[in-house]
Amino acid sequence: MSALYWFALVVGAGLLLLSLAGDLFGDHGDTAIGDGHDHGGDAEGMKILSMRNATYFLFGFGGAGVLLGWLWERSQPVMTALSALAVGLLSGGISAAVFGYLKRSGSGEMEHDSSWAGAVGRVLLPLSRDGTGKIVVARAGREHTLLARPFEPDARDPESWQNVVVVEIRHGIALVTPFNTALEAPELPRLTDNTER
Repeated sequence: MSALYWFALVVGAGLLLLSLAGDLFGDHGDTAIGDGHDHGGDAEGMKILSMRNATYFLFGFGGAGVLLGWLWERSQPVMTALSALAVGLLSGGISAAVFGYLKRSGSGEMEHDSSWAGAVGRVLLPLSRDGTGKIVVARAGREHTLLARPFEPDARDPESWQNVVVVEIRHGIALVTPFNTALEAPELPRLTDNTER
């Protein structure tokens, strides 16, 4: 059983370190939370099975198993297993509750942040009429990655857009229009010249 605890601890710790490294060196500029799609209530119930929660479960289960096995000198394997399982489930449950609360409360999410209006961005992942792409916008000396969709539902050829202007933020998604169209089309909402906040 000791090998199982060590395996869970090493895998859980490795995934946690990989997650931290992604936050430090990866796409830490993301300001939108989630993928912008409403998956419905059934999917919300399945979030307990997410990779993040599995990582916390493995780390808690493995860490408790290794520590208790060392403290009790392997004299109580059943109690060690039950305690490790309880700690793992508690870790995964706390993770699900905390991140669920953060998503429901909108922490870190820019629901209708008007300060982004008028910002020029470069397309990272192509946009489409019925899907979400990604753009990068420079602001206050940093680059921010935003989920984005065309402002007009019937926009022509959004897959070919290279540079865009943010018209507004709605539900954490940047609604954009091509950069040249924004300069030429008077019928679009007036874009504000924002100062850095």
